[in-house]
Amino acid sequence: MAKKWLSIQAKQIGEEKVAEVRIYDEIGFWGVTAKSFVQDLDAVAADATKIIVSINSPGGNVFDAFAIYNALIRHKLPVETRVDGVAASAASLIFMAGDERIMPENAMLMIHNAWIITAGTADELRNTAEMMDKARDGIVSAYRRSGLADEKIIEMMDATTWMDALEAQSMGFCSLIEDPVALAASTACVDILERLEGVPSDFVATLRGQVDEPGEVPDPALEPEPQPAPPVPQDAGALAAQVYAQSRERGISQLAEAVLLSGGLAGADAANARLDAAEQIATLCASVKLQDKAAEFVAAGLSVEQVRARLFDHVVSAADSIQMSNLQRDQEHSQTSAPERNGPNSQAIYAKRKAFTA
Repeated sequence: MAKKWLSIQAKQIGEEKVAEVRIYDEIGFWGVTAKSFVQDLDAVAADATKIIVSINSPGGNVFDAFAIYNALIRHKLPVETRVDGVAASAASLIFMAGDERIMPENAMLMIHNAWIITAGTADELRNTAEMMDKARDGIVSAYRRSGLADEKIIEMMDATTWMDALEAQSMGFCSLIEDPVALAASTACVDILERLEGVPSDFVATLRGQVDEPGEVPDPALEPEPQPAPPVPQDAGALAAQVYAQSRERGISQLAEAVLLSGGLAGADAANARLDAAEQIATLCASVKLQDKAAEFVAAGLSVEQVRARLFDHVVSAADSIQMSNLQRDQEHSQTSAPERNGPNSQAIYAKRKAFTA
């Protein structure tokens, strides 16, 4: 099945056959029913081992997104969702259907309250408002997979919250971070993003500079097959012994297990590189009195720069002693004493991060 914004097809990755769903551009079934979506998905997933959902979308029709989310949640196969650039608004709802939710380091995720344009009598408007409240309850239920409390989720939705991969992982929305990818989107996608509240301007500028042809879904058949994962070391026991011995010599024996858990240790060189990073991460965490976070950062496979950025954000937040908010207010409201809402402010973080780098 192929639509302007959606494609479903079987794909061979190494020896594994997967069912790939691609959601690129604004979400909207436009005559494609939820039933036909499930039928097409089942057809290509008949002998597949898992479903991969690749997303690069500014959002769209929330009820169409619900239909896709529910179909994926109910499917018998494991589901892996990925953000290839941005998953905003309704697209973030589909992202939450993944058993594993993956974001490249430079991708963005946005959650907010659904909105609608409507007209009618007072009773009809009240019915519409009740319908929107029920829709929000469903959205909150999906975001609850992050592990956050409903009150925090609603607070973030009210504030229109943008998250990069590190922020999304810290909030529980993303389960795995990958290396940065080349970002691109259609002209229509970028135009929609620019109208959304709080979108990071440098992220939109990057997309604007690398625009795809509008409305086209890339053909996976034309893309190179991913390279196989590096082989597992033949003598894992010897490698583990080396990690523990080197950790003791470096004075970071408490991080040995975290180094092994970080993965990607195909040999002695890789282990030494990860130990070097672990040593620097331990020093960074100690410098801000967060020694207990070092093992978590190392086990997650974060680089020294990623840890530095996280710790810097923590220090800046503590120094400012204010609650960050993505909620934009006009000049009139900014003079009131209304309380600030909680939630990460991507723009403030990016600005402070740039200042820190400079």
